[in-house]
Amino acid sequence: MEVKLDQRSRAALQFLGSTQSFAGGTLQPIAARQYEQAVPEPPDTLAGRRESVSEALDNSGAWRVDRLLTRWVAEEVYVRALPAVERLRPEAQAWLADVDEAPGTLTLDPGLVPPSYWDSGFHLTPGGWDGHDLMGLTIHELVYSYVLTPGGVGAVKTGENLNDQRTQVALEAHRDSYRRIVELGSGTGRYTFAVQRTYPTAEVIGVELSRTSLQYAHAVAASRELPIHWVQAAAEHTGLESGSFDLVTFYTLMHEAPTKANEEILDEAFRLLEPGGDLLIGEVAPWDKHTAFKSVVLDWETENRGEPYWRDAMLMDLPGMLTRAGFTDIEAYGLGTNNYPWITRARKPVTADGKDA
Repeated sequence: MEVKLDQRSRAALQFLGSTQSFAGGTLQPIAARQYEQAVPEPPDTLAGRRESVSEALDNSGAWRVDRLLTRWVAEEVYVRALPAVERLRPEAQAWLADVDEAPGTLTLDPGLVPPSYWDSGFHLTPGGWDGHDLMGLTIHELVYSYVLTPGGVGAVKTGENLNDQRTQVALEAHRDSYRRIVELGSGTGRYTFAVQRTYPTAEVIGVELSRTSLQYAHAVAASRELPIHWVQAAAEHTGLESGSFDLVTFYTLMHEAPTKANEEILDEAFRLLEPGGDLLIGEVAPWDKHTAFKSVVLDWETENRGEPYWRDAMLMDLPGMLTRAGFTDIEAYGLGTNNYPWITRARKPVTADGKDA
């Protein structure tokens, strides 16, 4: 959709993006240098690092204002974005409904009972991902475009392109082509579209809990004439046919769910894969793959920016969980200079006679 905001709405969102950029691009590096000078040998546990940063930077204006602005932007973005999208309602609703000629499909489940963690209010979004009937469009077209892309968010540093990072992850799959791909937790489709561009001959299916995100993604796919199929379901219980995919992939899904749910998601990925099929995950790196200061910055999200399972994701033993789920050929490594995105690859084994292990 070509979004044409009025000047007041556009300026408010651009101000938030600039504020986040200043916090992440100017203040946070100052605080990092202050910490490194004060604590040249930081603790080797995440809890110790949290305490160390709190003590070392207690009087740091850069650190305190960076955290203040980061939290304020996270709260304020929907205060500005939701009224802005309301002023676009007639055009937005018409665009979302213009999917009659879409080559792909959208399958919604009106009786879906979401898992309990779905009520956690991700990212301080009012009412959660479906707290507004135009939330999918709001998140993608306004929040990401005007605030998070220029300002950075979470593990994405200010100045990095979060959409390019999704393409980088898609390229990390083992093969040059796939027959059938499913993405679990597809959201509004940013990573799904990167996967489709990377493997254009594959049938691509996106599974997502959020109705508004799926409606937005389906409308984008229709406007681009892409034959992507969207299914409303939980990532751990998709209802899709066993052994019917040669690639299962997901991007920044695991930090949105508790460890128990992630174990179930990995079991579901294993079930969906054909023998010899590949698993590709893009996520935030484990805590010990970051500098002490950065690990605390990321951990801060857990209690302060609507990311209740972020700490769980940084602490969990993903290779061990994959092994217990039955996967083999497990690899884990970071892209770029900051280990983000963090790639984990694995494979569903094949027995000697070619049957499921």
